[in-house]
Amino acid sequence: MLHVFLLGSFSDSARREQFEAVRAALAAEPNSPPTLLLGNVPGAEGEALDAVVLRPHLITILVLEPRGGRLTIRDFAHAAWQLNGAPLTGAAAADNPFQQFLQQKNALDQLLRPHLHAGQANLNFISGLLLFGEPVTFGPEVEERMSAVPAANNFQLLADPSRFTRRLAQLATPEIDLTAADLEHLAAELAPSADSTSAAAAPEPEEEPADALSDEPIAPTAGGFLQQKAAQLWRWLGAEDVTDLDEAPYGYTEKTLAARNHEKQELERLQASMQQELATQLRAMEAREAEREKSIAQLRQQLATAPPVASEAARLQERLAVENREKEALDAAILASRAESEARNRELDAKIQQLEQLMQRLQAAPISSPAAPGYSSASSPAPTPLHPTIRAGFRQVRAWRRRLPRLAALGTGVLAVALVVGGVKSLMAGPPTRFTEHGRWGLLEADGDTLVPARYSSISDFIDGQAVVEQSGAFGFIGKNGQEVLPPTYDALNPYREGYARVRVGDTYTFLDEDGQEFDHYYYNALDFAEGYAAVLDYRGWFYIQGPDTPAQNPKLFREAYSFHDGLARVRLADGYTFIRKSYLRSPEADTKPFGRYSSASDFADGKARVTQKGRTFYIDEDGDPVE
Repeated sequence: MLHVFLLGSFSDSARREQFEAVRAALAAEPNSPPTLLLGNVPGAEGEALDAVVLRPHLITILVLEPRGGRLTIRDFAHAAWQLNGAPLTGAAAADNPFQQFLQQKNALDQLLRPHLHAGQANLNFISGLLLFGEPVTFGPEVEERMSAVPAANNFQLLADPSRFTRRLAQLATPEIDLTAADLEHLAAELAPSADSTSAAAAPEPEEEPADALSDEPIAPTAGGFLQQKAAQLWRWLGAEDVTDLDEAPYGYTEKTLAARNHEKQELERLQASMQQELATQLRAMEAREAEREKSIAQLRQQLATAPPVASEAARLQERLAVENREKEALDAAILASRAESEARNRELDAKIQQLEQLMQRLQAAPISSPAAPGYSSASSPAPTPLHPTIRAGFRQVRAWRRRLPRLAALGTGVLAVALVVGGVKSLMAGPPTRFTEHGRWGLLEADGDTLVPARYSSISDFIDGQAVVEQSGAFGFIGKNGQEVLPPTYDALNPYREGYARVRVGDTYTFLDEDGQEFDHYYYNALDFAEGYAAVLDYRGWFYIQGPDTPAQNPKLFREAYSFHDGLARVRLADGYTFIRKSYLRSPEADTKPFGRYSSASDFADGKARVTQKGRTFYIDEDGDPVE
């Protein structure tokens, strides 16, 4: 069922025709959900909204732009956008469509408030879509300008009208609590005050010329007429198949949100399962402890009544000592189990809280991903891959942006010679020592001279000649000669491990190679490289990578994955924890034998791992056999 309400007449014939194209596309959509389309909606100070689409779990403002061409953006949130070198002026005389969208959200909220309560139409989750009528190419700065504004996640650009209905389906969110019944009720309330049509109940329209578009709302019927009308309108709009637009970051926000929401639900289920499992284990151990207490009390009573010189007394003493030792071991196991559970529970709570904050930022405006351990929490969703040409361009821009401070630091040839001399001196004298002054950190040479003034918020220990430094909330590397190897530009940074350094960029994680170049892929979470592999998390789950190469299309996935130690890595599958060898990742018919499934497990240390199976906690060796 499609209800269309035209709340005013379009003064711009091009936008009116584009609105009719939108109407026809919605009417022709097969198996479409109940839909309410509002046109030329009155806004603040006489400014009108081009169109609004309401569906179950969806409220989207459409900003219509009939033209096409080359789009450039100097500042996404504030400055005028340029289309073919001229300001992109919308129907509301605004030359920044994003600002226009923010203002129209408030106007739409005022319109819907008398009809829907706040939970149904949460202002923070109203989405926006800039729909172009002709093909558009994007300047190389568009992605970077959009990614710099967190609120841009709710406002997307779509140059290909033929993808309009598919994009609408992707914008639905559970935070918009609209049902089909709500939409029918809203349509009934709006009907008396607006010209309206219904795709399911409207009479057959009179025959008209194929290219005519009336000022009054049209009521398309089903079947060939709708398909013919939609095809005609899309041809008029000059639609083309622009695949890379759907692959751009502003095209997969909804996928990212769905993946984060799924991850949060998985963590909550894991937490509930772990707490239930712990409660069961604790009840079993407490029952065993009660039996042990009862047995000890009986032994003490028998010992008190036994003759002092009887052999029975010695036997009772021995049994009592054994029972006491077993009780102490059981008490220690209970305490250890509780401590481990509390630690895991705190970790899960922190991850769930971070995911909730990230989802709020994705859906609203200012918004985060679980962080792995390491310096400053530098531990996804690997984003949907960009078009290779676009990806290469942005990677080059990022590379030069990182290199510029280092190139500037080199200075003239004289300074370069000084740096070499200083480097030799530093090698002879050993690593510098840290000192603090007024809450800031600097470095001293071995002879006590100041090598680096106190200007950093923190400086880590030197590892392989480099230390992590923090300045104004950003992290980089500094060498033993006091020169910045990598200027502080990352949100978090770990030392190099096996040739790669783990970094956090915003809410995602990636790695740097030894030349300081970022990997092409970004992840929700990641662990350092160990024994040639790094565990990473994207929207599919946890898996392992071996370097900067493109991850496998169908890697072996896990619910949890940890670093390799002595050739073994702890992982979690659907039925519990186990351990894998590297051959498991390479084999098409992999098997985790000789290891079983455990309700909990720790990493191997000194050839042993602590596991819990069927309520019993014990140690296993690297062959999966129990050991004392």
